[in-house]
Amino acid sequence: LAARAASAMGWWSNLTIVVPTSPVPSNPSTDTIRAVFASFALVKGLPRARKLVQFDGPQRQLAPRRVQDYDAFEARVRELASQHADFAHTAIYRSRTFLFAAHNLAAAVRNVNTTFMLVLQHDFVLARAFDAAGLLQTMRRNAAIKQVRLNVRANIAKGFDGFIANYSGDSSVPLTRTCGWSDAAHVVPTRYYLDFCIPINEADSFGGKRKFMEESMHYRMQRNFMPGGCWELKRNASLGGRPTEWPDDFDKYGTYLYGVASPSDGNYMAHRTLRGRAEPQWGLGNHLAPEEAMRGSSQRRGGRGRGARRGSGRRRGRIGA
Repeated sequence: LAARAASAMGWWSNLTIVVPTSPVPSNPSTDTIRAVFASFALVKGLPRARKLVQFDGPQRQLAPRRVQDYDAFEARVRELASQHADFAHTAIYRSRTFLFAAHNLAAAVRNVNTTFMLVLQHDFVLARAFDAAGLLQTMRRNAAIKQVRLNVRANIAKGFDGFIANYSGDSSVPLTRTCGWSDAAHVVPTRYYLDFCIPINEADSFGGKRKFMEESMHYRMQRNFMPGGCWELKRNASLGGRPTEWPDDFDKYGTYLYGVASPSDGNYMAHRTLRGRAEPQWGLGNHLAPEEAMRGSSQRRGGRGRGARRGSGRRRGRIGA
């Protein structure tokens, strides 16, 4: 009955768009986040979905100017939420303390009470339309499909997607299986985060406090240099002539890409990076040790940023029913 009622109200009533944000050198400009929200119009009905912007707290050692710019950015976003059509149905929350990426995302998820979420960071912009209604229908009836990412490139075996294959199972939309987990823009059941992703992150080193969600998820899925994971699958495929069976626990992660596995299919998202050259994106310093005093060379190497896993890793209330 609940599913029928939601269907009658429109597929978008089952979805919350979750946008975590944090201090970046471009604050207080809202140019990029306005482009993000404007891009939802590429998908008919998507602007009618609920939206949630989760502001992380700034690091304690962030320069006063940066804190002021971040506060001004928040004030501008709140104004947009109250006045601008692209920001209709938007709820805004702010952490009282610095949480960092995974925990700030977890805080946002705990404020969601729709069945599904579209999770995207504050600088990922939709590049083309996708069948959101068909995707949600597919995920409702096929529980094996748990995370569907809207890729920033064509669906090819590269980076986090070390091994991919076109999906031929029960789906109303084109999908590609990927043996990798990324927190770039993706559609997921909310319970997948609450019951699976967040507990895995919280069980990570230091409670997952200084992790990106994909650090906790992707590398657990890979099982690097050990049997039974995506790392072994990718290695066997590269050697040729060896079994290329998907990991036994693949369906627990349920990672897919929207679209077909083809270099000609194109991208569904564009990344308008907000990382500055002079200052690191995520406030200051090594995100694994954010309370370090910033002096000398430690300040100069603080901006390694997201994706640089060499040694240091990568980079409130509820919405009403």
